[in-house]
Amino acid sequence: LLLTTVAKQIDMLSSAATASATSVSARSGDILYGYLRRKTVAPFRFAQPKQQVYCKSLRPSFVAVRAMSESQTALKNQPQSSASSGKKQALISLSDKKDLATLGNGLQELGYTIVSTGGTASTLENAGVSVTKVETLTHFPEMATLVLFFFLLLENQLDGRVKTLHPNIHGGILARRDVEHHMEALNEHGIGTFDVVVVNLYPFYDKVTAPGGISFEDGIENIDIGGPAMIRAAAKNHKDVLIVVDSEDYQAVLEYLKGGQSDQQFRRKLAWKAFQHVAAYDSAVSEWLWKQTEGKEKFPPSFTVPLSLKSSLRYGENPHQKAAFYVDKSLAEVNAGGIATAIQHHGKEMSYNNYLDADAAWNCVSEFENPTCVVVKHTNPCGVASRDDILEAYRLAVKADPVSAFGGIVAFNVEVDEVLARELREFRSPTDGETRMFYEIVVAPKYTAKGLEVLKGKSKTLRILEAKKNDQGKLSLRQVGGGWLAQDSDDITPEDISFKAVSDKTPTESELADAKFAWLCVKHVKSNAIVIAKNNCMLGMGSGQPNRVESLRLAFKKAGEEAKGAALASDAFFPFAWKDAVEEACEKGIGAIAEPGGKRPEMATGKVVVEKIRGRSTATSCFSKYPLKFILPTKVAPVGTDVVWIYSITYGGGIVSGDSISCEFTIGDGCTAVLTTQSSTKVYKAIGSQCSEQTLEARIGSESLLVVVPDPVTCFSTARYYQKQNFRLVSDSNLVLVDWITSGRHANGEKWDFEFYKSINNVYLEDDKPLFLDTVLLEKRNIQSIAERMQDYHAIAMVILFGPKLRELQKQVQENVKNMMSEQLQISYGSRRHNPDSRARNGFMKPEFIASCSTFGPEGKGVVIRIASDSTESVYNFLRQQLGDLEPLLGQSPYA
Repeated sequence: LLLTTVAKQIDMLSSAATASATSVSARSGDILYGYLRRKTVAPFRFAQPKQQVYCKSLRPSFVAVRAMSESQTALKNQPQSSASSGKKQALISLSDKKDLATLGNGLQELGYTIVSTGGTASTLENAGVSVTKVETLTHFPEMATLVLFFFLLLENQLDGRVKTLHPNIHGGILARRDVEHHMEALNEHGIGTFDVVVVNLYPFYDKVTAPGGISFEDGIENIDIGGPAMIRAAAKNHKDVLIVVDSEDYQAVLEYLKGGQSDQQFRRKLAWKAFQHVAAYDSAVSEWLWKQTEGKEKFPPSFTVPLSLKSSLRYGENPHQKAAFYVDKSLAEVNAGGIATAIQHHGKEMSYNNYLDADAAWNCVSEFENPTCVVVKHTNPCGVASRDDILEAYRLAVKADPVSAFGGIVAFNVEVDEVLARELREFRSPTDGETRMFYEIVVAPKYTAKGLEVLKGKSKTLRILEAKKNDQGKLSLRQVGGGWLAQDSDDITPEDISFKAVSDKTPTESELADAKFAWLCVKHVKSNAIVIAKNNCMLGMGSGQPNRVESLRLAFKKAGEEAKGAALASDAFFPFAWKDAVEEACEKGIGAIAEPGGKRPEMATGKVVVEKIRGRSTATSCFSKYPLKFILPTKVAPVGTDVVWIYSITYGGGIVSGDSISCEFTIGDGCTAVLTTQSSTKVYKAIGSQCSEQTLEARIGSESLLVVVPDPVTCFSTARYYQKQNFRLVSDSNLVLVDWITSGRHANGEKWDFEFYKSINNVYLEDDKPLFLDTVLLEKRNIQSIAERMQDYHAIAMVILFGPKLRELQKQVQENVKNMMSEQLQISYGSRRHNPDSRARNGFMKPEFIASCSTFGPEGKGVVIRIASDSTESVYNFLRQQLGDLEPLLGQSPYA
């Protein structure tokens, strides 16, 4: 039954197919012929190919096997097509039928025979245009009833999928008129040439971006196959075939054909446009298919961004640079909104810099839900204010920096009505109260008719833009030499962030609101960025500085006295090297600071954990990396002493400008550990404003003892050094801390010659209860030099003793210091009255060594000793003597 059906199908098709189908190989024909003979089916054979045709890859044998009759007399007896008879022929197949009637009539008037498909043919016929349907050339009704046998014998209809994938079509497009054997082959097979091909593609883009989306199956069905094939074929052979893909070109094409021109540049331009058309189409298909993959990764291995020219600009960022503006036609940007799709109601044409500034203003104002005005200059917001009354918001935004606002861009996130438009037109500069404010651009989501009319009267050049709100979740691209960086757009909002108070003071509700407002503003300021804000108004900002301190000072300069009680936001964390920026902000009266946070845990350069293992203090974890090195020797203390000694060493014997050392220590319950150094910590010369920094976070468990006894810090000339140490104790923890600094390298003539030194030591009980907070700050920028303030002393030191294990040592040290200083202070005035030493002041000799003691903490559990000495060695001697009683606990004296 199957074979009989096949035979009937072949007989039915053979008479119609003879003139159109090229054959499969002779070998395939022989095999099928022999097979069918054995099955008693009437014999037939496939026609032998007599000439290799230019469209060889599009034979029916590639798409579907088409049986042919024994004889080719039908081919020879059939009338030749109009093209092979020398008549002009145009092929038209369109999804978008805009201006199709005009084109069809125009071509018909010029004597063209028009070949068309399906709906395009019907539209042309309805417009009175004579049409030859494509199936009269292919001799098959859009490949509707073909038989699949052998490799591809079709039983079912192909739903028009291959209606133009036929050599009678592609042969007529691709055959070169100047190649003799091409033309001979066409004449032999009765294939006519096409002089004009007008094609656009299935509306895939519109279908997949329609509201509600589209199923995967429907998306696949909307992928055009024949259209791109015809476009590419015609564009390849553009010397002989005019390819048209854009209805905007119809008139120019008709004029070109009417004049009988042979301008190859015109043809090349249309061919280029055709390839671009197909490339953009393929890009949309590729983008859509990538989103259908199971992984749904954000970034594909490769992708194309289809850009469409919107306008050519007068010049680029500078007058000598050419420029243009393109709109992104990718699927992801279909609802993007923003400046690219904005409507310009008035004013001069937009420039390159206008687009940049307008985009910055619109992006910033779109962040806010409440009525807001943003003023931008050179892509940075110089004024931002939110108020229920948009007029007040506008005035405050301009007031923030009226000098910068002049000639800037003003953006609103609410409709501009007549009242607001008049305010924009008549508002005078706050600097003198007389000069009418001038703006390059006003951008808003909507304008009333009257508001637009009033605003147009401000200036002939004022550009008035109406923009849709930006769609979130876009891809951000940035070019670097030889490549592009891609990332998600920065669409995070304050509601997405947990604002965690990390200071002792918790912000009030109004302070937190100010901090969030400042945070939204600083997001749109170029880094390094600082914004000061209060009551939903930006008071000042600093941007684009190499270091955050300078940005901070610029912001305060703008904010002035209004900065008191305001919030400050930074676009990046404050490094320890710039903690002076935080203190400077506090000095100016800032009430709250918002910043992304401190260093990540993985940035720590050293970590040590000491735990009790089998009754002994044991370092269970020890990690260090450049520029730090920890050494844990095993023979420092006598056998039987329960202590871990840790030596901290820096590569090169010191800290280089910009080095950052961050350490974490955890001392478990009942453990004892010593942190010391092998020699003085040298801080080398600073490069610019970069600091060398060291931080230590230490947790000390119950009945544990941590002894921190380093050699002194020695800062070289021009050095900058910052240190912060936090110690977190429980009620019965024990701590010995020595922190000290010398005046410098005496042999080199350096005496307190460094630029900056800051040391912070904080002791907390139960994590967050401050017991002892201490800061030493020495810097050159004060009125007196550091050397003058130190009055010939060459070393200063601080010693902390805290905890129950140290009570006897505390008492002993306190008594020793009292006696030592009493002896010096009881020296009679008269005995030194005539001493010629330069340190004598009004007959009183300044001591070579000074020490003082005081207690801190609950019940005076802690003792702090402060020391100043005219020599480093005398401080060493003092520490050896006073801390010598620690030897039983540590196995040896700390400074032995």
